[in-house]
Amino acid sequence: MDNKLTQQITDWLNTPRAQRDINDGAMMLLRLNNNRFLYANILRRPDKFADKLEYELRKHLRIRLDNMTMADVVRLEAHVIPAAEKTLATPPAVISTDDELPEAKVARGRRVDHDRLPAAVQALWDNNLQLYKTIKNVFEQLKTMERAEPCDRYEYLKILDEADKKYRANLERYDGFVIGNEPDASPAVQDATDNATDDQAARKINAARKTLSKYKKILAKSLEQDNAEKADTAKEKILDSVAAIRNAGGIVGAAVTAELLALGININDDAQA
Repeated sequence: MDNKLTQQITDWLNTPRAQRDINDGAMMLLRLNNNRFLYANILRRPDKFADKLEYELRKHLRIRLDNMTMADVVRLEAHVIPAAEKTLATPPAVISTDDELPEAKVARGRRVDHDRLPAAVQALWDNNLQLYKTIKNVFEQLKTMERAEPCDRYEYLKILDEADKKYRANLERYDGFVIGNEPDASPAVQDATDNATDDQAARKINAARKTLSKYKKILAKSLEQDNAEKADTAKEKILDSVAAIRNAGGIVGAAVTAELLALGININDDAQA
């Protein structure tokens, strides 16, 4: 991998938008995807394709910073999708009715001695309920992107892989914990710390979603009023919000992606206009 190119992309993206050399950015993207049609469009209409150029370079930069190639992404998908399917086949929180006590509800997979476990170990179960939702949501998102290029699917595959691995590790620790066996408690304590980190990420994602929602409305109004300066500011805030959501491990769903596309911001679709 050309580390010099990776640094050049980083420097270009860290340059204020108004000071970026569009030609340089377009040439770097051409080296990455060999898409001469897109390259020509960017040079011909830099104002129209500036957001697309930034999105594409950020997308490739994320992969390069993880020391991944396109072949690596394909191999990652071949492993992650079957693993997630297996996880989704056995939900941890399916609620069923006991045959002898119709009014009682039990969660399959939950230990009968759950209430006697240390709080940190109980947290493993609770955390897995949320992780399962994340795995399902990201998996469904990837199903809507079957025709997308591997580089477009990468960030979702990465989130899915990390969530699935953590889910399995939590389940193993939860199922294997022996009451009174202090050494086994240490991984659970570590997971409790991880859960606190997850809470911080969730707060960041929620804040970014609120900002995204706010500036979607501002952008729509700015476009109606033909206020280019205000629209550009709104677009930048939206892109920053999208980046914040993704960096914190969240996803931007299909509905919001479609809304942004209607406003002229393409964050997923690789089709060329």
